[in-house]
Amino acid sequence: MKTKTIFRFLIGMVIVLVAAIAIEPSLQPSVAHGFFDFLNGAKHLNLSDIVAPVAAAQAVTETVTTGKVKVAAPNLLRPEISNTITKVRPDIFPMDTILRQVGHIGKCDSREYKFYSSAVRGVADTLTAAHIFAEVDSCELSVTNVHIWLKDDIAFFPEKTDNNLKEIRAKITKVDNAGKKITVVAVNGVGASSAGAGTFMPALLNATAIVRIGNAKGEVDAQNTPYANLPTDTTNYVQIFMCQVEESLVESSHNKEVEYNINDFQTDAIYDMRRMAELTMLFGYPKQDVFDPEAQKTVDLMGGAKYYITKTATYDATVAGTDTVFNSWGNKIFAGNNGSYTRILFAGNGLIEWLMNIPVIQKQLAANKTETVAGLKFKVIETFWGDLLVRRHQAFDDVKGYTFNGLVLDIDNVERRIRTATETQKLELDKTGIRRVNAFRILEEWTLAFRNPSTHCWIINNPS
Repeated sequence: MKTKTIFRFLIGMVIVLVAAIAIEPSLQPSVAHGFFDFLNGAKHLNLSDIVAPVAAAQAVTETVTTGKVKVAAPNLLRPEISNTITKVRPDIFPMDTILRQVGHIGKCDSREYKFYSSAVRGVADTLTAAHIFAEVDSCELSVTNVHIWLKDDIAFFPEKTDNNLKEIRAKITKVDNAGKKITVVAVNGVGASSAGAGTFMPALLNATAIVRIGNAKGEVDAQNTPYANLPTDTTNYVQIFMCQVEESLVESSHNKEVEYNINDFQTDAIYDMRRMAELTMLFGYPKQDVFDPEAQKTVDLMGGAKYYITKTATYDATVAGTDTVFNSWGNKIFAGNNGSYTRILFAGNGLIEWLMNIPVIQKQLAANKTETVAGLKFKVIETFWGDLLVRRHQAFDDVKGYTFNGLVLDIDNVERRIRTATETQKLELDKTGIRRVNAFRILEEWTLAFRNPSTHCWIINNPS
């Protein structure tokens, strides 16, 4: 019976000691040391000595406040820890989002992608030399765009009139492509000594405007001079975008105040990869086989909008915006090209603020007309030439000097060509004995084509 009593006492004592250590792990050394001393027959040993903390007690001789407790016992007051992690994800890759979801997407099985752009046959031209009046039935005129002219075309001179104040017209009888000259006969010309009506071409100044308004064939004509406007080719290169995340096996199983693991690391990596892709689409420079002497390898680089789009509309951000300036942009962006009626304007914060002070835009913003593209909301600004879908783009503020700039894109003329679609690969680094980690690689290979570059336009701040 006495032996059972002692055994029960020891079992109860062990339970008390284990509970003490569970409540305060820092007591483990002193508890263990004291317990073994007790078992070895240490004299004058109290249970309170076994479980007492090593640190000296702190006394407060006045009203206990949280401030005083923090000083006396810094680890006593524990914070409330939120299980929710706020992930900062500013919307800074709208171009990438649109091209992935609603843009023109195709396959590219090569390191480079060649794309073609074609322009319609032009109608406007100017003289490159003055024409001196002569009493002859036909004359040669030197022009800038000789390629737009064919035999039997009709030319219209909006800046020159006959003696009846009617604009001069002329028929093209011959085209000299090598010499950049056209031979014409007047339809409503002038007479001798430039007086009255006649069939002579009047004197014309250098740079006089001339417009092609049609052609006229004879009754028995069965053919016309063939004309084909061949497209011009441009090349861009496929760039390999890659990121990798790793988490040690020990770290992955470790207790954490909040849950944050390899899946979150993957999300962060993909976010950064898309952000870099967005900046490449805007500012990349196309070049193949760029050599890295340190790594002894070559890479291919994709060109972006800054390289391929050369058309610009300029303004001075230090001067208040006016309806006149904005209307000139509409003319510049939409007129004279075969682009879409609706185009997208990505703008820096500085340009957005400048635009919002223009009267015609303020009136339209009051109507709060919006349009959603690929889940992104745009403000709609209407012009007589077409509609602009306007959205702030953070990348223009991330790049120094671009906050007052913007980029107009005709999305129908932007194409994304993919060699390797986005793929996630688990790397067996632990099994192969390289590192004891969970590892994933995210990879994609693609390029862009900015077709018909005149349908796109940069808005550039150019202070006078």
